[in-house]
Amino acid sequence: MRVERCPTAFARRPHPDEVFAWVVDLCRPPVHPDELFRRLTPDEQARALRYKIAKAREQFVIGRGLLRGLLADHLGIDPVAVPLDYLPSGKPVLTQRAVQLHFNVTHTDGILVLAAGHRRVGVDVERVRPMPDADGLVGRYFSPAEAAAFRALPECHREAGFFRGWTCKEAVIKAAGATVGCLADFDVELHPERPPRVNAVRDPQLAGPGWALVEWVTAERVAVALAVEGEPELRVTRGDLDVE
Repeated sequence: MRVERCPTAFARRPHPDEVFAWVVDLCRPPVHPDELFRRLTPDEQARALRYKIAKAREQFVIGRGLLRGLLADHLGIDPVAVPLDYLPSGKPVLTQRAVQLHFNVTHTDGILVLAAGHRRVGVDVERVRPMPDADGLVGRYFSPAEAAAFRALPECHREAGFFRGWTCKEAVIKAAGATVGCLADFDVELHPERPPRVNAVRDPQLAGPGWALVEWVTAERVAVALAVEGEPELRVTRGDLDVE
C-alpha cells in the first residue's frame, strides 16, 4: 500500500496487488474547489448546494471532485462522465464492473483520505481527542469480546485502543459495503501494541477471503485505518507524508 498526498492526476494505475491511499488537506486541496465543482454531475452539484453548512459542502465537493478526476484518469474519460452507482449502504461504486477498480473516500475535520485498488477497500479517519464516554460507546457499538478486551487495556492504552477499534471496524464495513448495523458482528484487535487484524467474523456479508488491516496516526493526530479484502498482509510505502 502506498500512502502519499493526493496528486492532481492519476499518474499511474495501481498494480493488481497494490493499494493507493491519498491524503488531502481540506484547507489546501490539490485542485481548486471551483474546478472540482465543475467535475460533478448536475445531481451532485444540486446535492452540494443543498448543504446548509459551508464546511460540509466543501468536503463533499472536494472529495467527490477529486474522486471523479482520479477515476476519469484511470478510465480515460471526462470526470463528469465517470459512471457511479450506489450500494444500499450508500457507498459509491463504478457501474462498469469490468473495470475492477475499487475505491473509498472518507473525511474528518481538516483531512480527507481516498483509497483505490483492485480489491474491495475501505478507509476511515477520526481526529484523536479525549472521549469521556469511550467505555459507553464501546459497550453500545463494539462486540462483547471487544468490550471485554477494551476494559482489560491499561489506562494508558485506552485512547489509542478506542480509536484503533473504531477506525478499523468502520474501514471493514465500508470495504464490504455494509452498514454500522454490523459493527458488533466481528472483532478486531484493539491493543495498540499488537498488529491490527480481524479476529473473528460472524456476519455472512463480512465473510469471504478475509480482511487485511493497516492503521496509523498522522502528525496532526488523526487516526487512519484501511481495510483490504483478501490480502494476508499490507506493507506500507510512504510517499511525502510523515506518520507516527
